[in-house]
Amino acid sequence: MKNNIWITMLFAVFSGFADMGEAGTAVSNAEHSKPNIILIMADDLGYGDLGCYGSKLNSTPHIDRMAEQGVRLMDFHAASWCAPSRCGLMTGFQANRRGLNLAKRITIAEMLRKDDYATALIGKWHLGMNTGFHPLDQGFDYWFGTKGSNDWDGPHPIIYDAFKNAPESAWKTPLYKDRERLGICPQSQFTKRYTQETVRLIKHHKDRPFFIYLAHNMPHVPVFASDAFKGKSRNGVYGDVLMELDWSIGEIIDALKESGIDKRTLVVFMSDNGPWAMFQEFGGVASPLKGEKGTGWEGGGRVPCIFYWPDKISPSVNADLIINTDLYATLASFAGVRVQDGEAIDSHDISSLLLSGANSSRKKHIYFHHQPMAWRNGDYKIHFQTSDRIRNPETGVMERKVVQDPPLLFDISSDIRESKNIASQHPDIVQKLTGEFNSAIEALNNGGIYD
Repeated sequence: MKNNIWITMLFAVFSGFADMGEAGTAVSNAEHSKPNIILIMADDLGYGDLGCYGSKLNSTPHIDRMAEQGVRLMDFHAASWCAPSRCGLMTGFQANRRGLNLAKRITIAEMLRKDDYATALIGKWHLGMNTGFHPLDQGFDYWFGTKGSNDWDGPHPIIYDAFKNAPESAWKTPLYKDRERLGICPQSQFTKRYTQETVRLIKHHKDRPFFIYLAHNMPHVPVFASDAFKGKSRNGVYGDVLMELDWSIGEIIDALKESGIDKRTLVVFMSDNGPWAMFQEFGGVASPLKGEKGTGWEGGGRVPCIFYWPDKISPSVNADLIINTDLYATLASFAGVRVQDGEAIDSHDISSLLLSGANSSRKKHIYFHHQPMAWRNGDYKIHFQTSDRIRNPETGVMERKVVQDPPLLFDISSDIRESKNIASQHPDIVQKLTGEFNSAIEALNNGGIYD
């Protein structure tokens, strides 16, 4: 019976491929000067989870090779929580801006579709399903994936024991194709199915420019790997899942090469936020950073990010401050699209950094989880509220943030672990950064620019 259900689902999905991109003009990819763009996002992947970011435990050779041949960003940040991170990425707006309404903003997908790109979302959306918020209302011609996180439809509360003891069958996460709800997808099949979808789309649209946003559910808990990867790593099921994600990257790069479009395709790989380390062996690590998902420490939002574009982007390692909102203006620049006035106001174009090694213009960053928590200007970072985790992993109860009065100050150029509070030694810097923090909050509340 399960096999019959999946055959039906596969037929439904495959029959929809021809619909992707019909809104655009059929322009030959070979004749088009605009690059194809594949934006790949892992879910809850930690800064220290990949070999190219220092992991000695996890095997990620395809991602490591991508980093070796592309630009590896060492100071790349996102919001420390799923939905705000995705909102910032898609719109180029800080998600904690007062009055920000996704339905009224032009997303990356909308921007590129207006420029004759075929657009597809494969994987997790997590930005709403109502009219105006649905992926098909936000610029995507085609969607195959989940409406949100893969832990939504399963054992509650969200506690460690649930991920340790519940079988895969306890999680009932449905897949969607466009506006149709399909059957339940086994957790271990998400990565495989999304990879197959992406490879098929690459081959289907190799003759016209496309934008594919591949948003994996893994390695967000609960973590399960398919049979081909189960028990194959040195790091338990979490390592197995990372091996499968790495395999996915390899399949996509191979598909681009086989289709003869690898040198016309920009591939970006990143995580939405830091790891959910509180779930121990089922979560990742932010090493050498402090903190995890949902916190204002560096480990909450500093994440891996790699840009890969053969013969276009030269291999390098970059340590400039960059935010995931910067993807909007950067992709627009690569596509030759003008960002409309009033849109993506928190996005900085880093195309010159990627192409020629120019410096990032960004020096300041605000850290938040529901409310602003910390502020950074250059090497100095000040904390006004802190937390070590979002909730108690044994009870699921949300934990309160600690107000820091006086605030904590760190020089992250020499103290990346944020372990040496130097506030008492630099009262002038504390005063300066406190004023900037308050001004930034005012700008975010009133539509202004904070950096």
